Amino acid sequence: MQIPPDKNLKERFFNAFASRPRPLATQILRPAVNYDGDRLRELLATNTSTELSVYDLRTEVEGNLWMLAPEAFRYFLPTFLYASLESYASLSIFVSELVGALTEPSRTDVVEALDRATSLPSGLGLPDDMTELLRKQQLEWFDSGTPLAIFHERFDSLTPAEGGAILDFFAALQETHGADFPFGELEIAVDRYWSRYRAFMDN
Repeated sequence: MQIPPDKNLKERFFNAFASRPRPLATQILRPAVNYDGDRLRELLATNTSTELSVYDLRTEVEGNLWMLAPEAFRYFLPTFLYASLESYASLSIFVSELVGALTEPSRTDVVEALDRATSLPSGLGLPDDMTELLRKQQLEWFDSGTPLAIFHERFDSLTPAEGGAILDFFAALQETHGADFPFGELEIAVDRYWSRYRAFMDN
């Protein structure tokens, strides 16, 4: 059953990020993104944060959060946070992706995720050669330093109010849908980075 979030959370999220300017078209996607991001760039360049619909998030933004430049990620984040709680049933895949984007990357996470993938019963997982290729690619990607750089470019400049709002999001998600994150993903995200903002949560 969908549990509606506290309406005060919407105000909390948008007020916290109110000073973030709408990004220019050149600030929407990371420079490394090629023409594959054209549809996403057009969507975000022609809509304000409050104009994005659940359909937009599910069909265009989902699977593409990695493409967003820091300015765009921060500007649209209030919508991402509130829609994730308000429309969780429709956006559960997007929510998992958002939680991942809000989690400071760790090499251990990559290894454990790959280990879980290889422990699937025969016939359900990828062939061994593909699994090994995936492991090599994922670890090389992490070791390049890019995932950590993306995370810190997005979040190291947050204000205390913004960080506190994100912590409120994790608290609400834990309360309503914590069971959907059986590997402790929400607690890991908070403990690793967001716990520093506890003093700025909306009590």
